[in-house]
Amino acid sequence: MPEPATVQGRDVATLYGYFMVAAAVVGLVVAGLISWSVIRYRAHGSQAALPPQTRGHFWLEVTWWALPTLLTLGLIVGTSIVLGRVDASPPASSLKVEVTGFQWGWRFTYPDAGVTVVGTAADPQRISLPVDRPVTFILKSADVVHSFFVPHLLVKRDTVPGRVNELTVTFDEQGTYAGQCGEFCGLLHADMRFEIDAVSEPAFQTWLASQATASPAEATP
Repeated sequence: MPEPATVQGRDVATLYGYFMVAAAVVGLVVAGLISWSVIRYRAHGSQAALPPQTRGHFWLEVTWWALPTLLTLGLIVGTSIVLGRVDASPPASSLKVEVTGFQWGWRFTYPDAGVTVVGTAADPQRISLPVDRPVTFILKSADVVHSFFVPHLLVKRDTVPGRVNELTVTFDEQGTYAGQCGEFCGLLHADMRFEIDAVSEPAFQTWLASQATASPAEATP
């Protein structure tokens, strides 16, 4: 699993950890019971008698119904909590970034700053975002279904023609994070890439100002 770069990604990683522990416990219990049954009740020669036959055992049946049910309910509750955090409404202070997927590139617009940068399959775009500040991606598509996928977010969202999706994250680690389209969308799908630089707020403001003063050719290659 990629190291999460956002607050929401860490919640998702923690949830994955709980699922892995639950799966390991269930696997060990099942493998242990099967091994015990094979060894304990293996036949000893051709005259081996059948073990005592039991028609039913109320408390045993209640146990093997109750334990998986409680485990499943626990995982459902944990998943609901994490989904609630990931899908929570963005705060008013969040930075809005409109993201439009097209064959085969991405257009990033910062509406409050009047800045637009565009990447193509031949020249993938690299953008900057601030750390420790919520960022809301407003996701759209200009043609077919694409998917906004940054592995280090541990969350992705599709861009669907005629529909607007949103994803709010808060980067808490500075760094450069590669992104790409996660939904097959045509001939150059594999080259539909971009990069995000998560930087300090002052560095972000400096980058944003440089994009605002750049010529159209420089800002939108």
